[in-house]
Amino acid sequence: MIIVLFLLSFGVVGIYIYYYNRWKHLWALETNNASHYVIRQNTDTTLRVAMIGDSWAGLHYKHKMDAYLSAILEQRINRSVLVESNGKGGEKTRGIYKLMFQTGEFGTKQLLSLKPDYCIISAGINDAAANLGTKQYCYYYRQILDFLLANGIRPVVLEIPNVNIWHLYGRKPYKDLVVDFVRSTMTGCKMYQFVGYRDALYQMLEKERLMDKVVYVSMNDWNDASPDIDQNLFVSDQIHLNRRGYEKLDSCIAMAIAKDLENTSNPSFVY
Repeated sequence: MIIVLFLLSFGVVGIYIYYYNRWKHLWALETNNASHYVIRQNTDTTLRVAMIGDSWAGLHYKHKMDAYLSAILEQRINRSVLVESNGKGGEKTRGIYKLMFQTGEFGTKQLLSLKPDYCIISAGINDAAANLGTKQYCYYYRQILDFLLANGIRPVVLEIPNVNIWHLYGRKPYKDLVVDFVRSTMTGCKMYQFVGYRDALYQMLEKERLMDKVVYVSMNDWNDASPDIDQNLFVSDQIHLNRRGYEKLDSCIAMAIAKDLENTSNPSFVY
């Protein structure tokens, strides 16, 4: 009996190691080989704001929220504002970073090369849904921040909200759920849990002394029901915002940017 249990345990460990080596490329950290490009310097007084990332950024454009954010921000700062957004549904932070150096349907190189003053970043929900781990998430998020800051673009960090990943992904076939669980053990994260990702990013910003270099938009700032999610702000999948949700989020973003512009102690933004 002991021998049988030993053989079974040995077999399980062997299978685990086999699949770890087979899947480890999914959460591997790649060396930054991206080529930096020319960022055009603007001479007018228009405030330019970009939004990049996942489906939240993509739907921001599709729902015509760029014009809405431009309008409410103009009211706050009494100045012309141009907002442009582009995002790819289902994209993880690694992919969002790579898209910053690409053109085409989802590439954001053209958007960033126009030198926005601020860049809103929506990233993290898909990393958590894919159980890729906080190490990879923070690594590529830092790459995004480093590129923006190096080019004088002020990052606007959207804190991952309390979306219900289980509501959507928990309906997967049983074998897929088992695979996702095993992968979560390999990356050291809880299955379909975003809280660890949110906390890890916040801690990274604090540890690397980046908090004063970004505009941090907390979920509590726009979600009145926090820490629970106000379902009236979301569509039925409980992950994506509806029109009302975007209006609440954009109002919060506009307030945060306006407040940041008032901070004359920020030497990077003198107009």
